[in-house]
Amino acid sequence: MSKYFFIFLYRTLWNNKLFTSLNIVGLALGFAAFILAYQYINREKNYDRWNPNYENIYRVGLTHEGEHVAQTPSPLAKAIRQQLPEIKEVGLVLDYSYSNYPIFGKETVNVRKTLLMDSSAAKIFQIEAETGPLYRSSQQKEASLVSKELGRQLFGKDNIDFSTPKQVAAFSKALGVTENIYGISKVRNLSIINYDLLLIKEIEGEQHGNPYNYHTYIQVSPETKIPQLTEKINQIYHDQVTQLSWTKHSSFANGEVYLDPLSHLHLRPKNGSNGAYLTIWILGILSLLTLTLSAINFTNLTLAQAQSRTKEMSIKKTFGSSTGSITVQLLAEVFVQCLAAALLALFIIALCENILQTFLNDDLINYLFHPVTLLQLSLAVVITTVIAGLYPSLNLASYKTSTTIKDKLQAHPNRSILRNSLLTFQFFIALIFLCGSMLVYQQMQFIKKTDKGFNAEQVISFKGVGMYYDAKPDGTFYDFKRRIQQNLNIISASSATNLPGGADVPPKKQFNYQNRPIELDHIGVDLGYFNTLNIESIAGTSQVSLEQLLKDSTAHYAVINQTAAKELGIVSPNGIKITGCETDFSVTAIVKDVKTYGFENKVVPTIYSYGDECGPGRFKTSMIVKAKAGNVKQAIEAVKEEWVKNPSAESLPLDYEFLDTTYAQLYAKQEQMEILLNGYTILSLFIAMLGLFSVSAYDVVVRNKEISIRKVLGASTKDILLHLHKPYIYMLTLASIVGIPIAYLLMNDWLNNFAYKTQLSPWIFVIGIGTIATILSIIVGFQSLKTARTNPIKSLRDE
Repeated sequence: MSKYFFIFLYRTLWNNKLFTSLNIVGLALGFAAFILAYQYINREKNYDRWNPNYENIYRVGLTHEGEHVAQTPSPLAKAIRQQLPEIKEVGLVLDYSYSNYPIFGKETVNVRKTLLMDSSAAKIFQIEAETGPLYRSSQQKEASLVSKELGRQLFGKDNIDFSTPKQVAAFSKALGVTENIYGISKVRNLSIINYDLLLIKEIEGEQHGNPYNYHTYIQVSPETKIPQLTEKINQIYHDQVTQLSWTKHSSFANGEVYLDPLSHLHLRPKNGSNGAYLTIWILGILSLLTLTLSAINFTNLTLAQAQSRTKEMSIKKTFGSSTGSITVQLLAEVFVQCLAAALLALFIIALCENILQTFLNDDLINYLFHPVTLLQLSLAVVITTVIAGLYPSLNLASYKTSTTIKDKLQAHPNRSILRNSLLTFQFFIALIFLCGSMLVYQQMQFIKKTDKGFNAEQVISFKGVGMYYDAKPDGTFYDFKRRIQQNLNIISASSATNLPGGADVPPKKQFNYQNRPIELDHIGVDLGYFNTLNIESIAGTSQVSLEQLLKDSTAHYAVINQTAAKELGIVSPNGIKITGCETDFSVTAIVKDVKTYGFENKVVPTIYSYGDECGPGRFKTSMIVKAKAGNVKQAIEAVKEEWVKNPSAESLPLDYEFLDTTYAQLYAKQEQMEILLNGYTILSLFIAMLGLFSVSAYDVVVRNKEISIRKVLGASTKDILLHLHKPYIYMLTLASIVGIPIAYLLMNDWLNNFAYKTQLSPWIFVIGIGTIATILSIIVGFQSLKTARTNPIKSLRDE
């Protein structure tokens, strides 16, 4: 191309500064939405993809009657390792869930992310040390690692000599428990295996006194047929594992094995919600729709500008330019504007990165200039250039010289139909965005205001405190809670194995009522649990006294929730006996259902017991304290005063969190989605406003003489305004007729992800249409009113 091509290009864009600026700003907003979405999508889809065995790693889980769990008994790993040669590695992983893991070094650190795994799991997930090989000799039985930041806190420096392992106290200095640290963990890319402290040790099976269930991961040979392998593992599970003492009481003793690929575990695990997977799909679609709106807006602006450039095209043809060369020039103009918009979008995102990180709670800056993101953006620029510029370029280049030099402002009917169709589509997309945004807001308000079955306000959770006391009903832990309840700032204190909103899922156990088997979630609680969380009794009383528990060691008391009572047909707990965990329980109360897992999952049948009947490992280590309103700080100080009296508390800071904050994490993703959808809705409305402004401005200019003639013939300003509004009202009506059913289906499908949800009100659609109609009236009315008030003589003097 000659330099004159670029000179003409520069002059054309400069001479049309207003349209060029509107085009670039509209496209920049679309590209910014696209970049933001695909930063997040690329990050979320990148978990463990760097692992060379990514396609061959699976997690072994159990399913029974539609329920899925990700944990399996530890003996299963050993059995399949010995009997299935197609499995190259079998590894066990356990989240340390009792509390933050206290480690004593230069500083005392409550480690928030602690994992236990065996050496096979370390191989599967490519665990490596910065400081040398994990295992330095055949005699080495463990290889625990810490993150670089944790190493700095524990040892006070960066360059640490690990030629011999470093021994640090754990849990409590008084208990004499130690951990050997063998090195600093090498920095890893995104992975589902995320830790600050990694305890790599050999893990014994249930037959050696290990009651815990683990995440079992397998790495298979590439040619392995997964359905057949699943059947083999299932057979081993039923033949060799289900009859072990701590497994046979689980409802999943009757379950079936399933294999979940590593590629699914972060976004859509079988045992959890697919909300994260749904979020990235929604984000991708929203960003593409927003970019499409920007491209449509660009096309509308270009078509509106086309009439003013017809003579320019005709003169170029007169001097020998072909239709093809003119088309290329016009597409080049579009490409330059798209490229400028993409660069502006990158600058906007980089400038707002800290704000976005605050809203999204994710560090996305690493993916802003990631090669994949830049490639996606480059493809988006090219595709947007074609979509936004091809038709206007071909249309403008195809003008006939003989007709265009005379008739500058004669509107072409085909272009008018296309402009109106594109604007209708913009209304359609904006309506879906707006209604969807209102529905998400309505559902979030429903979640926040609906009764959850318990009251988390003023409740402080102290995880792991019970590990440092005697947990017997009248032991030192009971005495500790009794003492802190004497403080005037504290209403009550209690403990439990599982708390609402916690990451620890209660185990399902097999129970029996009148020869009818039923699976119940089991939660161990103390005597004050229901009072502390204000869980209401529907029938009977949940207030069992310590004297009752101590009076008869053979008596076992339990409480069931409404869902369990309904499934069993129990109306009153009087005289009711339920058998499970090799124990006969006397039911003392039926309590209100607690939405333990949030609003996406139905409340499951649950039994609460006061003892440790359902197996070792079910320790009531989490303590919750209900503070008086406005006295939370004083309540925390009161707990600390009693805590330091425990010899095990030496140098061990008390770690706590607020229960309402913990529970809010269950719907944190939905809150992120609400923020993003609101942003996309505002963008879509703004882009639609730009398109409406350009089309209405052009129509008013083209119809200026028509309006003047109508005024001369006696039309009032009101008549002219109504006449000019009609086409846009028709467009909005058509967009609503098509958009409302589609929006209803999409919104209803999203609501189906919730077990407890708001009603889809018709007022959402009424408000959505009314909002767009109001914006339409303001923009079109402003343009029309100026023309309607203009002296008709000014428009007709050249006739």
